[in-house]
Amino acid sequence: MNLIPENSLDKKLVKVSGYLGFVSHLVYYFTWVYWIPQPYDSFWLRLSCSLISVPLVLIDYWPKKMTRYLEVYWHLFLIYVLTITCTYLSLKNNLSTMWMMTEVMAISILSVLIDSVILLLTNLFVGVFIAIVIFTMDESSQNFIFDPASFALMPVILACSVLFNNMKKKGIAAQEKTNLLKSLAGSIAHEMRNPLSQINGTLHFVSSQISALDKQLVTYLNDANLVVKSGLQVIDITMDAINEKPVNEDDFQLISAKNICFEAVKDFAYKDEEHAAKVSLKGDDFDFLVDPVLVKYVLYNLIGNALHYVKTLPNSEIVISLFPESHEIHIRDTGPGIEASFIPKIFESFSTSGKQGGTGLGLAYCKRTMLAFGGDIHCESELGKYSNFILSFPEVWPKKVKKVFTLGSF
Repeated sequence: MNLIPENSLDKKLVKVSGYLGFVSHLVYYFTWVYWIPQPYDSFWLRLSCSLISVPLVLIDYWPKKMTRYLEVYWHLFLIYVLTITCTYLSLKNNLSTMWMMTEVMAISILSVLIDSVILLLTNLFVGVFIAIVIFTMDESSQNFIFDPASFALMPVILACSVLFNNMKKKGIAAQEKTNLLKSLAGSIAHEMRNPLSQINGTLHFVSSQISALDKQLVTYLNDANLVVKSGLQVIDITMDAINEKPVNEDDFQLISAKNICFEAVKDFAYKDEEHAAKVSLKGDDFDFLVDPVLVKYVLYNLIGNALHYVKTLPNSEIVISLFPESHEIHIRDTGPGIEASFIPKIFESFSTSGKQGGTGLGLAYCKRTMLAFGGDIHCESELGKYSNFILSFPEVWPKKVKKVFTLGSF
């Protein structure tokens, strides 16, 4: 039975640490003795640290039954070559500024290598205690001059190390969650693509077999085919969002803002006529240089989000306004609004403001897309009153748009 899970350590990191431990202690010894002479250093102590590092370098050759003890050896290695050695040598050198810097460096390295705060603190306390005990048994400790100022920053350094350790742990957990959600979303999108593609082919075949007299039925089938194609487009865009695929500048077209907004409002898959009646379009037209499919997806996303929050509110509305003088499109709803503290986070991947069933990909992709167009998106909201998403587009100067797109690519 393993004492500690074998896979809880990164073996590549362990091996690199072994190489560094083997080389660095010998280098430090010759540096402190011959290049920048210090009051005290120990060749035998440095050599023992180097020798203890060798098994980590040779980790690939460990007998299988011994690998279960790898993490135990790893932590003992860290306690000895970093905490005990650095603390003992610092004490032997009267905690001079140079050696206090070495102690700080050791603590910083430990906070990077050890994920658990409890293990980090245990390593420090055990290592420091053993180093002090060994030092007090040495006759030279009687000449030690204690300077309280030397320890003044240690609590701050220790607190910063624990904070850094916590932040690193949260970052790892967040990355694992992101990878999991990406994998899940990609799998769902992939599974949806196959049946939709089959439906699309079937609809096309049925349409070709129906008599020209059945014009109404052909119209219905064409509408259904359009919906399926839109679904396939959304899946493709979702996959691009998951994979953070850059927007292709070759797909940019000079189009009418009013026309694309009208198409988005008309083609959106409303739940019922009551939902459709909540959305209106106003304002004067202007042109912009964008990918029409992607900008329509951005509008779909914002309309869908707005409908989600206003669907149960009486007399609520969603107004899409065009402002040619500022090259902006505003999507404003009279819904519940968004808390001010959450607004800066809404464009982050996998960030949702309590929307049940939401992935948190939509607004993040809208942000990336607008930046790729050379524009931007931001939100204004007042809790309990409204939310207003503002799409800002650059003026139609192709060279400028191309330059901004290049800088804004992901």
